Amino acid sequence: MSRNLTVAAAITIATPRLQSYLRAPVPPASAWAEHEWVGLCEAWSDAATRRRYRAEPAGAVAECDRWVGGDHADLLRGLDDDGGLTLGHDGDSGALVLDLDTRVDFPLPSPVWAFTVLRGVAAFLADDDSGLVEVTVDWAPDVVLMQLSPGRSVFLGRGVAPTARARDAEFDARCAVSDTDRGETASEVVDRVPAG
Repeated sequence: MSRNLTVAAAITIATPRLQSYLRAPVPPASAWAEHEWVGLCEAWSDAATRRRYRAEPAGAVAECDRWVGGDHADLLRGLDDDGGLTLGHDGDSGALVLDLDTRVDFPLPSPVWAFTVLRGVAAFLADDDSGLVEVTVDWAPDVVLMQLSPGRSVFLGRGVAPTARARDAEFDARCAVSDTDRGETASEVVDRVPAG
């Protein structure tokens, strides 16, 4: 039975680093050690869900590894072809906003996949670049948060709010993108970011 997964991300990244991210291969979920996925398993308010997910990360990561391939630009174009992806970019501020609403068949591998796609951007962040990723699912009332900073992606624990700085950056990114919205498809946004 298909379920719904929603991803909302707001990232501030200088355009040259965004270009590099888009051209880089999507790393497999297994590029991060199993203990780096524990935060995803602990984010759920339901104790039974947490127990079940704690037993599943290795299998979920392996399943997710089968789903990733190619570079980030191709992956985003593919999601755009499937519908449900909105992408915005403001080159002046470096704001990148991604919103995805999609149907999924696998409860744990699907959030692992969503975070895999976006946590890879941390390797390209520098200076004051940052990001916040939120994943919600229709089978649980929780919002799973990941904060991105240069070289680092960290799940925020259950009940832990993002820092005020992270929320401010998210707000600023969304405002910058909405101020420059050109009504483009996600593929057009990807293609507009110069090849560098």
